[in-house]
Amino acid sequence: MNWSNILKRTVVALLLGAVAFAAVVFVMIQVPKPQIASNTGKPAPAFTLKDQDGKDFALASLHGEHVLIIFYRGYW
Repeated sequence: MNWSNILKRTVVALLLGAVAFAAVVFVMIQVPKPQIASNTGKPAPAFTLKDQDGKDFALASLHGEHVLIIFYRGYW
């Protein structure tokens, strides 16, 4: 293989990589970010949920304490 073919293939590979990178950046810019309002410092609504042992847990049992609540959706 001669040097001109190697150079051409390298340039084509770099151009394809640049196009793929630009497409990913474009998609990331276009996808709307979730707008979730923070309720930092505000009282949480009273709720009761099951803990990891299946027992009821009420948020009211932690009244007066600082609490960090994180809800997430599991995919299992």
